Amino acid sequence: MRQIALDLMRAWAEWGTPFDGVSPVEVGWAPSPAGPLRYAVRGRPEARPALLLHGLGDSIAGWAQVAGPLSRKLQVHLVDLPGHGLSARPKDWRLETLTQALAAYARRLRDPILIGHSLGGWLAVRLALCGAVKPSAIALVNPGGALLSRDDWAPFRQLVSASDRPGVARYLEHAFRRPPLLLRMFPGEVSSAMSAEACRGILDALSEGDFLHDSELALLNAPIRLLWGAHDRLLPAGTLDFFRRALPGAEVVVLPASGHLPHLEAPRALARALLKPFPARRPS
Repeated sequence: MRQIALDLMRAWAEWGTPFDGVSPVEVGWAPSPAGPLRYAVRGRPEARPALLLHGLGDSIAGWAQVAGPLSRKLQVHLVDLPGHGLSARPKDWRLETLTQALAAYARRLRDPILIGHSLGGWLAVRLALCGAVKPSAIALVNPGGALLSRDDWAPFRQLVSASDRPGVARYLEHAFRRPPLLLRMFPGEVSSAMSAEACRGILDALSEGDFLHDSELALLNAPIRLLWGAHDRLLPAGTLDFFRRALPGAEVVVLPASGHLPHLEAPRALARALLKPFPARRPS
């Protein structure tokens, strides 16, 4: 059942619906140091490019309800992270490996908007910092990567490692404002997704140096919009405060009807917030 649902969501994300009014430009695989990456491009070629990066254990399919509205104004580039969705398994799960793979794709884009959710937000910042791409703006949706203590991060690791029905129930309550009925009815599907090799591999490979420091975030000169699902209890409690402090010039948009996954719980509100004009880039 899970695979059927994912296939339908992927088709929706990659190809859209007749109501979207915009056809995809391209769907295929792009070369990268980590192996081929599945990608889809939607929107008019002359539109401003936006690279959408999903979170841990997700895929292009997760953007299904957001890609259509965005593609009416932007040229939307959707990519499966290495080892996720239809992209190849990388040689290792280090954050640097994932970043370099995405950099190979991002280099084709001129001054894109980088849009990342959770792990994707973390990687969007790393992409901007490594110089592979010069983003015209950055939108971070409930981003991960805040440099907090091990004790702060320990509950997150426990929640995403759930393997039984009570554990899955705790994960859903922390990740969603209102956990979807289907996920509550089939906890085995949730635990299977969270125990996938990519999820465990990336979490096990993280080192302290991978986390985002205030001094690094201060180097970003693109306009930044921080979008936060107000009911997110999955990420550590200090995450939003960390990013507010480290990015004092960022515009903060709180999405009241969502938890950690606004693209699933409040896709229309998220799309509207992403399409708001960004201010001009700050001088270097």
